[in-house]
Amino acid sequence: MSDFYVAPGSPVDGSDYLVTATALDGKVRALAVRSTNLVKEALRIHKTSPVATAALGRFLTGALFLADTLKSDGDSMTLNIRSDGPLQGMTAVADSHGNVRGYCLEPVVETTYHRPGKLNVGAAVGNGKLTVVKDFGLKEPYVGQVELVSGEIAEDFTYYLAASEQTPSIVSLGVGIDENGVTCAGGFMVQLLPGSDEETISYLEKRVGGGFPEVTFLLSEGLTPEKILDMFLGDEHICFLEGRKVAYACNCSRERMERNLMAIGKKDLTELSEDPNGIDLECHFCDQKYHFTQEQVKGLLSE
Repeated sequence: MSDFYVAPGSPVDGSDYLVTATALDGKVRALAVRSTNLVKEALRIHKTSPVATAALGRFLTGALFLADTLKSDGDSMTLNIRSDGPLQGMTAVADSHGNVRGYCLEPVVETTYHRPGKLNVGAAVGNGKLTVVKDFGLKEPYVGQVELVSGEIAEDFTYYLAASEQTPSIVSLGVGIDENGVTCAGGFMVQLLPGSDEETISYLEKRVGGGFPEVTFLLSEGLTPEKILDMFLGDEHICFLEGRKVAYACNCSRERMERNLMAIGKKDLTELSEDPNGIDLECHFCDQKYHFTQEQVKGLLSE
């Protein structure tokens, strides 16, 4: 592969990674990601049915795009979909280091198709709302919320960015699935920067409407995030800024679970401490289980 198609910092070991670039005379910002391994990990943990795997995979991938604006170590972003489809909703949390985790409220639902090979994610998600909470460590987090426009996830992120953040964007997300599981996953996002003109907008509209291949096809053909952006934008002067690894990662720990127990209040914790069998807690994001004996619960109560 030519060095031109490798962004500074991009791994060459097959890891998942996200690339950022500018193009079209600095009038657009572009990102692309290969998220195959992290979607496989989400499937392994949550044992999601095919359409739920596709929905959650798209959601986790889109969360990485939105979280790219996070810069400080403590910054985080929580995204929620609550909807009336069989999935009922999804939650994802991403940080400034390319880590993301998430889950479906109902991980196993009936799989339907738009056409052979094309999962009907919108039917599984249904109607509802997308809420994005950005926590920068300030007193009040930023909260944005929009109605879902299709439930297909990419279109919903596009609408959120335009309506809540006033950033016209193109978002494409995809998860390839066969009888053995996830074959590929990823996506790209192109955003107009201040100073964009009608010519740039018209050019991008033509690229979107011109039958550009689905991102799952491009990934299955072995295209890297850099090559996908280069192919979509068609700009020989595209400037790749950075490549960095992304991963499915949970930050739960026994200490965090202890703090969660202590946060429920003395009355409820006292009731829990009366169970001689102790209590079991489970992390929604990674399925890790934590057991606290009765003595340990009483010890937390004394603290």
